[in-house]
Amino acid sequence: MATCLAAAGCGSGTSSSSAGHVDFKTGFATSHAAFAGLATSIAKDLSSAGSKSDKQLAKEFGALATRADQATSQLKGLTAPSKYSKRLTSLVAGFDSVQADLSKIATAATKNDATTAQVAARALLNDAAKVKSADASLSKDLGITKSHS
Repeated sequence: MATCLAAAGCGSGTSSSSAGHVDFKTGFATSHAAFAGLATSIAKDLSSAGSKSDKQLAKEFGALATRADQATSQLKGLTAPSKYSKRLTSLVAGFDSVQADLSKIATAATKNDATTAQVAARALLNDAAKVKSADASLSKDLGITKSHS
């Protein structure tokens, strides 16, 4: 899952089509590593969840939800050329869903509600896969390789 959430975005492109493409690519690539880091953190916290207290889980997943919300904000700050706008919209929606899933896990942990946390974790994996797909499509078209993340 480490690459499931690898996505990026900041900056905007408001000039000509060519410059807009370059600005979008630059903005998308700039934060790519940061979002790969988010994915790694989520994977780590999911895999170690069984050995942590509910209080620790609430804190960790709450912090991850905040990071996912920041990712969404950065993606919303991008101005995508028209050929990328649908995939950027999908990526933003994916991050919105990931953030909601992380928040549900954090809230479930504060209530000692393992069932709700498990349901949210399954949703998180599904939503992360959607983010990965949208990211992979954009990255491929923009020529951003894994070595840049």
